[in-house]
Amino acid sequence: MISTNSPLIGKSSVVVTGETRQQGALSTVIADHFEPPVLNEKVKLDKVFNARNLQQICGIKIRWTSNLADYLMMRNDDTAVEIFHCAAFLRCHENSSLFPKGFIEETIQTLAILLPEHNKDVKTWFKSQQKLIDTAIFQLARECGQLKKSVRQIKNFVYWHDRLLILKQVFDEAEPSTASQWWNDRRKKVQWCTFWVAALVLLLTIFFGLLQGIEGALQVYKAFNP
Repeated sequence: MISTNSPLIGKSSVVVTGETRQQGALSTVIADHFEPPVLNEKVKLDKVFNARNLQQICGIKIRWTSNLADYLMMRNDDTAVEIFHCAAFLRCHENSSLFPKGFIEETIQTLAILLPEHNKDVKTWFKSQQKLIDTAIFQLARECGQLKKSVRQIKNFVYWHDRLLILKQVFDEAEPSTASQWWNDRRKKVQWCTFWVAALVLLLTIFFGLLQGIEGALQVYKAFNP
């Protein structure tokens, strides 16, 4: 169990901590829980891959949690994901021997991917999330910087590799199902442009069709009522 705060329960977000208890020294339990996997995938974590787009494009519900063990866990048949928001806790333990070497730094980097500090859309979305829940999400979660392209590679993530990879696969495979999701989905720009051009042509066709219909009706009316 690695909980850094009490569970956060909001009006539209519910935290499912999934806490478990294990025996042994805390540092050993932490090291075992976050055991590094074998890395061999070559996956790039594009800028479009962030918490806002997970929700706005894929319809994935964001669950803010104070339990570090639940971070990046997918829930409800991959329709929700847990995001750890206690960045202050991470900052306080940057030089701690309690966690495996590089673990805290990597965790902060994952927050920089999901909540890029200089992304205006994410900033606006994050503020709306803070208003939706009863207990404030810590602002520091969105102040973890922004990673360079060379760092945004799945191979650079050791401890969070598997969970990040699963989340990225869910993100890549998700298809928009509403007009709002289609509008926000810029992952495939050519497909996005094609869709909205076709939608615009359809709307214009319907519009001019209605105009012609109204004009025809008026001409018939005038013919019978000179």
